[in-house]
Amino acid sequence: MFQLLEKHKNPTLKLNLIVQALFEQVKANPVIAHYFISVSLDALAQDVQRFSHFVMAHPDSFYREPLNAQKSSMPEIEVHKTLIQILKSHEIQDDDLPRLSYEILEIVEESRAQFSDTIMMTLKMEDVNTEGLLQVFKRFKFDAKVAGKNEVLIEAGLDIPVVVKIRSKDKSIVLIGKAVSIENSSLSDVTEIARMSAERYPIHPIRAVEDDDDWPFLLMEMPLPYQHGVPLRMLFRLLKSFATAFHRSVKCDTRRILTLNNLNR
Repeated sequence: MFQLLEKHKNPTLKLNLIVQALFEQVKANPVIAHYFISVSLDALAQDVQRFSHFVMAHPDSFYREPLNAQKSSMPEIEVHKTLIQILKSHEIQDDDLPRLSYEILEIVEESRAQFSDTIMMTLKMEDVNTEGLLQVFKRFKFDAKVAGKNEVLIEAGLDIPVVVKIRSKDKSIVLIGKAVSIENSSLSDVTEIARMSAERYPIHPIRAVEDDDDWPFLLMEMPLPYQHGVPLRMLFRLLKSFATAFHRSVKCDTRRILTLNNLNR
């Protein structure tokens, strides 16, 4: 994430400077200093770096409402204003301010929440396995089951079923949306759906794939590194956003040749 910073020289350093400035300026303001009570700068900077992949990209319209994901309490509004001024001072373009400020604050909120957690809300790297994921999803009321080797299927509670696959070779979990075409459909039929989705919703890559039995399906994937742990609150929000985004793509199937009933085909 933080792709908007990639156009700047040394984006990692720039992000660290932005987070440091936000922490220092908020702590120096007696009206909102309590926003970072019990939060250390080192932990905040570390969280912003290691959890950046767990922020879902949204259409530009989503970011037009300030603090879309946060409650609009006075401290949060003032923190948002402070962050906007810091971003401007670091030469962030006006068009990039809404999205970048949202992405930073989403992780800031996660970092703040971790200091008041009474139960562990980060899944450690060594606990990322099929059974570990299944227990986590069930504990938080997701309708989940083991779907295959290193895979957990979330069947209900989302706009569309999603598979969570553990890919240990590169230390990532992959969110997978899959919709299989009905009999007698061709790869070109599904490719047309993918093309239409790319035109309407270019943020999330969708592709048409054919399996070993020449059965075409629509596929959306999102890999998430877990070597630094998995922030569960962010993962759950991401799952919901991912499912919603894939559901929009499936709706591009105007001929209704896709089905979710054989998701695990």
